[in-house]
Amino acid sequence: MNYLSPLGFRFLLDRTPTTEYFIQSASIPSITLGEYTQDTPFANIPLPGSKLRFEPVDFSFRVDEDMKNYMELYEWLSGLGFPESFTQYSNFINQKRATSVAGDSAEDAYSDGSLIIMTSAQNPNVRLSFKSMIPISLSALTFDTRSSDVDYLEAQVTFAYTYYDIEKI
Repeated sequence: MNYLSPLGFRFLLDRTPTTEYFIQSASIPSITLGEYTQDTPFANIPLPGSKLRFEPVDFSFRVDEDMKNYMELYEWLSGLGFPESFTQYSNFINQKRATSVAGDSAEDAYSDGSLIIMTSAQNPNVRLSFKSMIPISLSALTFDTRSSDVDYLEAQVTFAYTYYDIEKI
């Protein structure tokens, strides 16, 4: 029996295939179940809630020289937020439909993703399947000529999603 290594993982996101090879860090987000309290004359009794809350998931990735992986996420966010015109969203959805099977336009805004956790021998072991992911935050990139060593740029992206499943592979 081996301990779980923080080095063995892969992240796959259907919508942004170039990001896969540049992921530097990932975390399994927390999950909480709300609770209700039943008042009694003695001690209050905690009761389980009816909805799970899945916290957003964060990833850190190295930005490639052509910024292709950063631009994939930027264009996704811009398409969802349409900062220039109302047609940006429809253009974004139509572009997605041109490269995939047409479906509901709301579904075209989302993407499923998988965080695959490896064994100590670097074989796939556990899969977390994130359903209906959308980016909600993309970090800034800071350029700095004062560095004595080349520290390649990393960005952080945060995703909201409906839920995730965990399965043994």
